[in-house]
Amino acid sequence: MKYLRSVRGRMLGIAFIPGGALVAVAVVIAILLIHQAVRTRDAAVQTAAAADRTARAVVALQAERSAAMAAPEQRSAAYATYTQRIESAIAGLREYARHAPDAESACQQTTAVELLSVAEGMDRSDSLALAGLDNVTRGSFTSAVASYRAELARVVPQLTESGRTAYESLTRSAEWSRLAAAENAFTAAEPLPVPEPTWRSASYAVAAQLGLLYTQQSQYAVQLTLDDGRRTLAGALAAGTALLLFAGLLMVVVRRLVARVPVPVVPIMVPTVHAAIPRPRHARSRRPGLPDPWPLKAVFDDLRRR
Repeated sequence: MKYLRSVRGRMLGIAFIPGGALVAVAVVIAILLIHQAVRTRDAAVQTAAAADRTARAVVALQAERSAAMAAPEQRSAAYATYTQRIESAIAGLREYARHAPDAESACQQTTAVELLSVAEGMDRSDSLALAGLDNVTRGSFTSAVASYRAELARVVPQLTESGRTAYESLTRSAEWSRLAAAENAFTAAEPLPVPEPTWRSASYAVAAQLGLLYTQQSQYAVQLTLDDGRRTLAGALAAGTALLLFAGLLMVVVRRLVARVPVPVVPIMVPTVHAAIPRPRHARSRRPGLPDPWPLKAVFDDLRRR
């Protein structure tokens, strides 16, 4: 019996090796996928934080630039200095977008950065016009207006459906038309076709809509990265669970099959144990099965005595 249990135990041990290996593989794969999901989530959180910091920094620098350009003697220097700082901040955010976990997230985040650059170009031209244009700054104004318009038209096909709808609503609005008319007049050195308060109101409205476009696109890009991390985590848990269940099922099947395998039993020779006390003489018999001769001998001895 001990021999039988030993053989089956060895067979079970050998059969459980693939199951144990499968369990180890499942654990390793689950750990790797979970680690990747955590990294994707962290990347999305870091990108969202960087986008928020950059947007706040750009808005603050734009306000400082407008205030610094109020002094005519510092206008050119303030414009160049603050514009360079804003471009550096946007370039840093563009680097975050390039290191996105996947190509789709990187594309959407890059689109959001381009929208922020468009909003900066519009504010740059607006700050130049508000400070007053001369022969030197008019060229910078014209370049800034042409740049942000072309960049906005180029980035529109990359927007989401809601983003394209918002863009079309913006370009069809009265504020966009009034701002465009004012910008064209400044470029041609002509008088404003609309009153200055109307121009300023249109400028604020367009700037707000461009900022809203950037915010929506940035949030969409971050949400896309978060969703990718959640899908990776769900896939890791599902794959690990499936592999563990398969390994457990394999072990159960192997155990039942091994239990049904016939194991040859080796006969064990048990030595005969002799009695320690010799049997009486009359109880001995040379041939088993023959009658004991002792009773006949007793009869013959009795007849001789007589």
